[in-house]
Amino acid sequence: MAEGEEVTAISGATLEKAISELHEDPSTRLQSIDDLRKLVESDEEAEGLVDPSLRRKDPKFLLRFLRAKKFDVERARALYSNYYAFRAKHADILGTLEPRALDHMYRCGAMSLLEHRDKTGCAVMFFKPSFWPMDQYPLMDIVRALLVFLERLIEDEENQVHGLRFVYNYEGVSLYQVFTVARSDLARKGIMVELIQEAFPGRFKGLHFLNQPWYISIPLSIIMPFMKAKLRERFHLHGADYASLSQHIDLQDLPSDFGGEGPPSSSEFLCTLMGLEQI
Repeated sequence: MAEGEEVTAISGATLEKAISELHEDPSTRLQSIDDLRKLVESDEEAEGLVDPSLRRKDPKFLLRFLRAKKFDVERARALYSNYYAFRAKHADILGTLEPRALDHMYRCGAMSLLEHRDKTGCAVMFFKPSFWPMDQYPLMDIVRALLVFLERLIEDEENQVHGLRFVYNYEGVSLYQVFTVARSDLARKGIMVELIQEAFPGRFKGLHFLNQPWYISIPLSIIMPFMKAKLRERFHLHGADYASLSQHIDLQDLPSDFGGEGPPSSSEFLCTLMGLEQI
């Protein structure tokens, strides 16, 4: 890596947060990236990896792992290893991870993205599970679409530093949909919890649930044991208490169909972000 090579464009308040919260030191940033690269290359050699070139090790990519683990190089090393191990372990169910192959999931209205950041700088994603046409698309299409969505979001350095927030509105979700999820490997094996906790270089600042029916406790009771204390602390069940949610996200940042003062949620901005053509 050449001395003085630019690997980041953050500045101002974002840089200040990276320094104060993530222990990112501009004077040693390149050295930390190089230290991480050497460690993962050593791990690959020990694993006898047939083709190490299939794993990204460019500075910008490695930097997101360091930020996710507050520049603890050893913890970033473990996260990097988990990132690729997760994809190998679940290769049979992850399938194709290309936006265009998942176009149908982005357009069905089940997920959307706030067009600006919340008051803390987080990117905010909205989900309406009732809009998932489960008679047309399998459950794992949701997982694939979310994973590709997350990968696109984490390319943005602002998101690496400020983090991500999820809001789920369970209004209209049927008992059949809930049982479908509860019976799936997604719940029984804790796949999404594994991804968020162990295998993705992002800072998840909150998971918020609105209008959850009593029977949502079925899949939650299955996945909660997989959660570590830190994730459980960021897991919020608001029910119909929109005032409770507004303590975390301003009402003007919430779409009207999520109890806020903004326009209704729409997949248009998300599709644009994913590079999908408007229809």
